[in-house]
Amino acid sequence: METRVTLGPARAGDLVELAAALGDGRHTYTLSAQTAGSVLLLPMDALSQAFQSYPPLRMQLLEELAREVSRAYSVCCMSRTVKTRRQSSAAQAG
Repeated sequence: METRVTLGPARAGDLVELAAALGDGRHTYTLSAQTAGSVLLLPMDALSQAFQSYPPLRMQLLEELAREVSRAYSVCCMSRTVKTRRQSSAAQAG
């Protein structure tokens, strides 16, 4: 639990912790900056009220979460394919 793992960069305008905001609200990771920056934190109560006042917001954020998961899956598959190709090339060369 004390291990530091870099999941990827967060850029201006990125939404993080969507799964927690759209799910049960449990904290899933700690975000730390390597350089100075700003972050906007939204209280879960405020998000819940916004979802109740404007239901399409929740759906839009669910769509964004699906895109994030799809991108992460694609990156994972691409890195696995590259690793497999490297191993195959090394086996053929050896």
